[in-house]
Amino acid sequence: MRKFKFSLHKLLEMKASNLEILKIEISKLNGEVEKIRSKIESATEEISNSQEKMDSGIGNIRLLKEWMSYIQSLYLHRKELVSQLIELEKRLDEMREKYTEMYKEHKALENLKNLQKKVYNLNVLREEQKIIDDLALVRKKGINP
Repeated sequence: MRKFKFSLHKLLEMKASNLEILKIEISKLNGEVEKIRSKIESATEEISNSQEKMDSGIGNIRLLKEWMSYIQSLYLHRKELVSQLIELEKRLDEMREKYTEMYKEHKALENLKNLQKKVYNLNVLREEQKIIDDLALVRKKGINP
């Protein structure tokens, strides 16, 4: 008997490999998203702390302008971080959709392989049963001439 060979084995391996690569990329992107979220939280806390300091210690107008300018720069920085976060989340959603499609393709190939393996095994069983039946007929003919 010849061994079962799936004709699309290379394609199945390639799909599995691509899934793993995409999974790693998604993981890295999730890490970047978390870093940006952390930076946004830090910027928000810094804005809040700076506003409290400004409110408690205003001595003159020049100092007030400096505080206002500093706080404004913090708001701009936070806005840039939010823009980055939105872009990263958009890329992450696209990658997840791509992963889902690739997973479906991979699963379909695996199911095809399993189906072909079952058909192969059934054919092997039929061949074995035929050989057994032929041996039984030969023995029967050999005993009863």
